[in-house]
Amino acid sequence: MNDEKNISTSLLEEKIAEAGDKFTLASVARALGSPRSDVLRRRLERLIESGNDYFYDKKWNCIKRESFFTGREFIITPDEWEITQGVLFPGHRFIPFLPDTVFPSDVKLLLSNGEELPKCKITLPLGKIFHYHLLLGSEQIFDYLIAEDPANAHLAHHANSNEQVTLEVFDLATFYRALKFSAGDAVCCQVVDYSNGIVKCRPLAADERSFNDRKKRIAALDEAIKQVWEEFMDYPDIPEQLAWAEYYSGESSSTGASIDEFISQSAMVELRADGDHAVLSIREADKISDDPVLPEGLSISNTALDDPLKLLSGSGIALTEAELDSFMLDAINKRETDFDGVYSRIFAHRELDMNDEAQQAVLLNYLEERFEELLENYNRVDDEPKAELRSDLVEAISERLELLSYFGSLDRELNEKETALLKALAGVSTRLNEALKLLNNPAFTPDEIELERLATLVDAGLDEQEELLNDYNSSNSK
Repeated sequence: MNDEKNISTSLLEEKIAEAGDKFTLASVARALGSPRSDVLRRRLERLIESGNDYFYDKKWNCIKRESFFTGREFIITPDEWEITQGVLFPGHRFIPFLPDTVFPSDVKLLLSNGEELPKCKITLPLGKIFHYHLLLGSEQIFDYLIAEDPANAHLAHHANSNEQVTLEVFDLATFYRALKFSAGDAVCCQVVDYSNGIVKCRPLAADERSFNDRKKRIAALDEAIKQVWEEFMDYPDIPEQLAWAEYYSGESSSTGASIDEFISQSAMVELRADGDHAVLSIREADKISDDPVLPEGLSISNTALDDPLKLLSGSGIALTEAELDSFMLDAINKRETDFDGVYSRIFAHRELDMNDEAQQAVLLNYLEERFEELLENYNRVDDEPKAELRSDLVEAISERLELLSYFGSLDRELNEKETALLKALAGVSTRLNEALKLLNNPAFTPDEIELERLATLVDAGLDEQEELLNDYNSSNSK
């Protein structure tokens, strides 16, 4: 075939389909009679890229997604509340492993004997069910909820944490009871029919998954998401990112950790909202640079005036948006309604002193407006259960800022031990920052069990920071 541009798209699709479940792009080009044609290769590449039927690597080795996922195992870890209530939310638990044409509540879950597990309707506040659906993506969550049941149509107009939402969930009361399920136990799933969303399941006890299994699985997904990010940046939505991450992490079974465990425990990957588009992205490098000398002043271009957090960082005070909000919400919870008091707490260890008065005015105006916004919208009833845990985190942030202030006052470069300490503290604060985002989110209204689980994760981070500081202080006092 000499005129590759005139080959019809339908013929290209036909030859791709004939190539089978696994093939190379070169083999399809050969079947079309033009193995050396760059024009034809680019057409084939665009055709495969434009759909969601295939995975492919940089050498254009292709595999049909249905073939890749059929037989693939993964686990779901129901939380304590789900086990107590005898339900399992499909939510985002199945999305990487099934096509986007399968609605989450249309998934069929079978026991090993082929018996289909029943479903039931459940109505709960939005704040209670939101985290089970978080990875559907910010664009899809409310579309999904509205399509799920006519009773949810009101979410198109208003959606606060107290809005009632009706969903279809798996009724696993008998399944949990017969197997004496408890938190940490998992439902091990295997894709039986990819196109129709049919999944076989069996119980997997907590002691059948070692800590190392979970650690390896999370590390593999970290690297896979990193590869997805480097390849596609923030173009795909979250379900597509996760599907590609499964491909990049290999064809072996993935029973070490669930999606929920990965998202809560990953030190590399974060959920980031970019306007109305939510994506999984790689966390920024430590706020403290490899050469963490803290300057007294830093010249910042006028382009930074629209980013007050850059101005704050440039003044030598390394705080994230979640940490700033936490200082303010902690003060509001303690009934401190004067911004001057909040200002004193934030800058207790390092006075805000910027060379550019215009930049300082922009930053102060931002902080004051943010405080007024949080004060005006504060819901004490919903926030009170979370306030003590946040307060512990604010105290830890203050301790870190005090150390940074001390290092910044030194008239020398930091030594190897001090640099290592700052990097270790940065890693801890990155993980704790995710907890702060959750605690600061008005839609997060945890029950006692959920709050206890979050507290366990936070306490581990706080203990790690305290140990780092104690080790440093002990070695310094010798």
